[in-house]
Amino acid sequence: MSLVADEISATGAQHLASRARTHARTQARIQAGCGLIIALFLVLHLVNFLAAIVGPGAYDSFQSIVRPAYQYPAVEVLVLGAIVVHLIIAGVRLARESRRNLRGRARWHRYAGVFLMLVIVGHVAAVRGPSWFADIYPGAQGLAFTLNAYPGYFYPYYFLLACAGFYHALQGVSVALPRLNALRWRLSQSQLVLATGCFAVLAVLSLAGLGGWLYEIPDPYDNDAARLFQSVFGVGG
Repeated sequence: MSLVADEISATGAQHLASRARTHARTQARIQAGCGLIIALFLVLHLVNFLAAIVGPGAYDSFQSIVRPAYQYPAVEVLVLGAIVVHLIIAGVRLARESRRNLRGRARWHRYAGVFLMLVIVGHVAAVRGPSWFADIYPGAQGLAFTLNAYPGYFYPYYFLLACAGFYHALQGVSVALPRLNALRWRLSQSQLVLATGCFAVLAVLSLAGLGGWLYEIPDPYDNDAARLFQSVFGVGG
């Protein structure tokens, strides 16, 4: 009788473990699919950011071309929904695998992801809030205001945000595609480091273009985005 009970108990434990593995795989695939949606949007976002290397005018021109597409209501709901689902699953997996000893690219992928989790809500609010509630699109002048008013915060913040987004997306896509049985594509560790290093250099040049180091820019305090920020927070003048 004891042997039968032990066998039933072992079978039940195996069944629960199998269900847990299946559930984890399903979560990972959903997260991967959402990540690919976000990555498609991020490509436009980062290209727009790098356009500032050519000048603030190029930044605004590119944004005016692509904005109607990625801010189309259905597309925006899709992207924001993908972000929410991706964040929820990431949080669940992070809590479940917090003691997992990650190495190399996977560890940095997690670090970048945690940083993005911490700032994404504020970033979306800062980027879309003015247009939702005040019909103001910050553009290059809005970024120039933040860089000139609070250089000690926004230069490193924008740099880390861009580099974390680039690395997390590049590594994430190389994981997501095989996970979804879409494509067996994977960058080597050295290729990933080289690509991120090159992007970091371009990010510095882009920030220099937006901040007025490479090109002459209008008074960063004399625009609608700057006035909105100062009226809401009462600072920055």
